[in-house]
Amino acid sequence: MHTHVSALSSLSRAGSARSQLFAAALAGMVMGAPLSAQHPDGSAAPGALTALSPDQLRADLKAFRSDFMGRDKSFAPAARAEAERRLQALEAEIDRVSRVRFELALAQVAALADNGHTGSAAAIRSLHFDRVGLRLTPLADEWRVLRTREASADLLGARLVAVDGHAIAELRDSARALAGGVAAWRDRNASFLMESPEQLHALGLAALPDRATYTFESQGGKTMERVLIAEPSSSGRPTGGPARWLFPEPTPTEGAGWRTLLPVASAPWALQEPGKPFRFRAAPEINGFVVQLRQTMDAPDRSVRDFLNEMLETIKRDHPMNVVVDMRLNGGGDLNKARDFMKALPGLVPGRVFVLTSAWTFSAAISSVGYLKQAAPSKVSIVGEEVGDRQVFFAEGSGVTLPNTQARFGVATERHDYKDGCRAFSDCHGPVVRNPIAVPTFTPDIPVAWTFQAYAAGTDPAMDAVAAALARM
Repeated sequence: MHTHVSALSSLSRAGSARSQLFAAALAGMVMGAPLSAQHPDGSAAPGALTALSPDQLRADLKAFRSDFMGRDKSFAPAARAEAERRLQALEAEIDRVSRVRFELALAQVAALADNGHTGSAAAIRSLHFDRVGLRLTPLADEWRVLRTREASADLLGARLVAVDGHAIAELRDSARALAGGVAAWRDRNASFLMESPEQLHALGLAALPDRATYTFESQGGKTMERVLIAEPSSSGRPTGGPARWLFPEPTPTEGAGWRTLLPVASAPWALQEPGKPFRFRAAPEINGFVVQLRQTMDAPDRSVRDFLNEMLETIKRDHPMNVVVDMRLNGGGDLNKARDFMKALPGLVPGRVFVLTSAWTFSAAISSVGYLKQAAPSKVSIVGEEVGDRQVFFAEGSGVTLPNTQARFGVATERHDYKDGCRAFSDCHGPVVRNPIAVPTFTPDIPVAWTFQAYAAGTDPAMDAVAAALARM
């Protein structure tokens, strides 16, 4: 396999195709719903929620212990002991536990591993529970409304401040307790909680499970309060993840009743054509090319390796002075597929190579950034925001679907060490042992965030930073 893609007491207080699927689910469905959660037309398929008996929840708890806890290798001993303590507490109260509390409790247990690839698939969990008629996306350290139902269009661009009096910092911290890994990666999936009164209610963050009072600050600085009624999971509502909402182009499930902050024509090039996982353009503003990879796995109609080989031939033919590789919305795939391209690229470019990253740059995308930076450290500059994981993490392993709740969890079984090339470990993933990555850091050489202000203006701050850096050289 070559892909990378807590207890009730705390709850009340606040390579293979299968592994590729879980990388996509854990990434919050960057390009859309994971394959097994889709209709044949590609739209996601939420189903009517069924009540589950205590015996059904016990069966899921047993499966979680054996198929998830029994296989995942990322838990430190103390975290594993705490996980078992919480599972025992959950089992003791299982006759009084709702389905939503049960799923969130297991998500909190999985998050104790503090590993980005280990844990509950928030995008899949969101299909089980209600969701209000707007969509939030994190930009820098804010959650902004980028899509709404027509009736709430005045909220477009607003910043979320609180829900039922619970401030955004509390909402964020509660969401972080449901996921593992670095804080910025955990925040990529926080919207799935913030948009769901049912889940917020189970965490003590909303008074009612079917509605909540949301407080926003408008673009002009005005405080706006709105009671939002949740849409149930079986309503045919649009589905997707926060990264997809960056693209103003409608999803297949949205229909005519939804509005976006940006008009389609105002989107910068990086946020156009969401259905194309790999693309490139000539970029005269940098005297070069921009290559964008939104995944490092094959598309249904095109091999990523074929695309990258074509790019190498195009670069050899056209001799661009500089090249930008945009990995900001790449949630991963197969680390082997882009490796040859990344290693060869710097030798074909007479000027500079820039690689754009963000907290959505995850899993095999991080591997690809590592191979590129390692190939020519003095020539390759990382631009943007920190990637979505640490230099040492666990990945690989197929995921787990519990039999009754259908809750899904990513399982991590092999180590990746991109700081020291796996020299100190014996449990590393085979391909990164045979083709090691050892880079001092993934911290951007040119740090620049994609802020809401830049997004609303339809500009691309990372590309602007690249052009400015070249102008200084």
